[in-house]
Amino acid sequence: MWLGLRLPNIHAESWRRTYGQVLTWHYLEHVAPSERERIWTERLSEPKPGQYVLVAQVDDEVIGFGCAFLNGINELGAYLDNLHVALPHQRAGVGRALIQKIAQKCQESDPHRGMCLLVNQDNANAQAFYLRIGATNTRTDVWNAPDGSVVPTYWFSWNNVGSLAHG
Repeated sequence: MWLGLRLPNIHAESWRRTYGQVLTWHYLEHVAPSERERIWTERLSEPKPGQYVLVAQVDDEVIGFGCAFLNGINELGAYLDNLHVALPHQRAGVGRALIQKIAQKCQESDPHRGMCLLVNQDNANAQAFYLRIGATNTRTDVWNAPDGSVVPTYWFSWNNVGSLAHG
């Protein structure tokens, strides 16, 4: 299966599981799948400067992926825009391995910058995961979601990705 076909499926599936309480059912079921397909087709065919996409596979099956923008979007450093692992492979170290490799790439790009991401305030599993691997809950914010919802979020960050990259 071409890589670009699997990423949007994993992404949309992940959103259905984790954002069912904050995004509309109609959006998650009828809009998000084609929207994610369009976004990932664009990202993979015309990458933005500093974009880094890493894919986890077992045999020929894509089981997870991460996408970071090494240039960052704020003072917190590189921006981890996506980290998704297919449900059957969660809690098996795939997410940790992906984020470790992304942190290595961030460190190669700029060893003195950190890394950050937005986490939905209702996503306790993701928050616990990021805290376990050394992130700090830095501040609150909101995500103006594509369905028009305003979702309370936290910025999680690492001041320096060195320990994450080599941990």
